[in-house]
Amino acid sequence: MTETLPRDSLDPAKTAFFFDCDGTLAAIVDQPDAARVEPEIVEFVRILHAATDGALAVVSGRSIAQLDVMLAPLVLPAAGVHGVERRDGAGTIYRPEFDAAAVLQIAARLDEFAAQHEGLVSEVKSASVAIHYRMCPELEGEALSLMTDIASQYPEFRLLRGKMVAELSASHRNKGDALEDFMREAPFRGRLPIFVGDDVTDEDGFVAVSKLNGIGIKIGAGTTSATHRVGTLHDFHDWLRQLSQTWTAAAPAL
Repeated sequence: MTETLPRDSLDPAKTAFFFDCDGTLAAIVDQPDAARVEPEIVEFVRILHAATDGALAVVSGRSIAQLDVMLAPLVLPAAGVHGVERRDGAGTIYRPEFDAAAVLQIAARLDEFAAQHEGLVSEVKSASVAIHYRMCPELEGEALSLMTDIASQYPEFRLLRGKMVAELSASHRNKGDALEDFMREAPFRGRLPIFVGDDVTDEDGFVAVSKLNGIGIKIGAGTTSATHRVGTLHDFHDWLRQLSQTWTAAAPAL
């Protein structure tokens, strides 16, 4: 693993970018609804998207609808809910069928649990349900116990763990599946894939990009399958800034 990120060696005509959102484009905050991608970062993303002729996608645990709000005015190729839903480069959206009734049943249980503990936040994201305990980390064990119990009752759901969050997904698709789908299509096909993420749920993406002989960039500490690591979110944003400045001439203005 290296901590020197590639920049000068990258060719916009031969590179495809895949970025996680929270913890990568946006800082992680206590309340999920309060997270935002700063305008400067949106502009860097716009430049790279234009310079690569559209070969840039956001691959996130958030829904595509949430990503569109956070990245406005950009409407990018995207994979939401950890790869469950996907919008390709042509704008076509793919969503597998899932048990919507079960999602609502699980959401009701998490809402009840969250109502009993100040600081817990439950969240429904179309095909998944999450419980956030960032504001009350002492409840991690209780929250994980509940999610494990629910998962045993709904075997078709997949239990995911992230930074101070646990989530039950109605699909077994992951970020790596979405990344591989993108790489089979224009404008991503045949390019060097670069995937950037910060959390445990990004590991599927790092594994997939490694299979494609690409570059995985892990932000922060922790065991990872990524080929590269950058210490902090600020360091990654500084890399984005430098790369976008290098490629500005290749990107048309809005």
